[in-house]
Amino acid sequence: MKTENRRLLFFLGLLCLCLAAPVGAKGLDILICYPGGSVRAQDAKPALDSMISVLESIGGWPQGTIRTQFTARTKQCQQQLNKKPHFAILSLGLFLQNREALQLMPLVQPRIEGSTTDTFRVLTRKDTAENLAQLKGKSLGGPWLSEPEFLARMVFDGQIDPASYFQLKPSRRALRALRKLAQGKLDAVLVNQMQYDGLALLPFAAKLSVAFTSQALPQIGVVANQQRTSPEDRRRLLQAISAMCTHEQGKKLCELFSIETFVPVNEKVYEAVIQRWKQVQKK
Repeated sequence: MKTENRRLLFFLGLLCLCLAAPVGAKGLDILICYPGGSVRAQDAKPALDSMISVLESIGGWPQGTIRTQFTARTKQCQQQLNKKPHFAILSLGLFLQNREALQLMPLVQPRIEGSTTDTFRVLTRKDTAENLAQLKGKSLGGPWLSEPEFLARMVFDGQIDPASYFQLKPSRRALRALRKLAQGKLDAVLVNQMQYDGLALLPFAAKLSVAFTSQALPQIGVVANQQRTSPEDRRRLLQAISAMCTHEQGKKLCELFSIETFVPVNEKVYEAVIQRWKQVQKK
């Protein structure tokens, strides 16, 4: 799971640096939210500061142009988001919850290992529960439980309300929850695609099975506050990020962390997700 954290920090830092271009002398506020991640703010700050310093120098931007705030806590993220930063890196759930009130506009997505989507799965021990019906009232662990509204509407597509259907046992680290699952201390664990792909590396992977798989959901990269950014700001941002993985140094970093490229959002994909959010009611 450490690779996921390193990749996340690189991705966040890289995006922050690309965003320096549109703002000029007044500076730029960027909120970085990662609910469900095991990265702590004190651990993220040195990595982000280091990347910002290097890439501000490479890009010719004045030192201190970028002001960032990082949090992995949903409540703190919402509080900071209400202050209307210029740009933000959010979870899909936070974007959907705040899109209308804060006039948020998705700009770019990372393509990682060939995909711009994420899929969630509920894992159980083999020969226990085979579907959600058999997990009613059981314990569900994992790092993705801090946004129950998003889980209810989008991950479980309105079939269940996880807050009342399960006994939720949140944890900061997926690996810790998976170990408890294998030991019989949890009944199920919710993981995303990257965590699921990493199961093969775990010695107890053969003990686990999938009881539920969500629809593929689009990754959210950077969103813009349309009130605080201009079309020109957003255009220059797209141009800067699109060129990052072909830049001599940026390409090496992208390859190291399996980021193939940054792509403009597919508006039709997000329109479909927004409509699902509006239409699906949790049970």
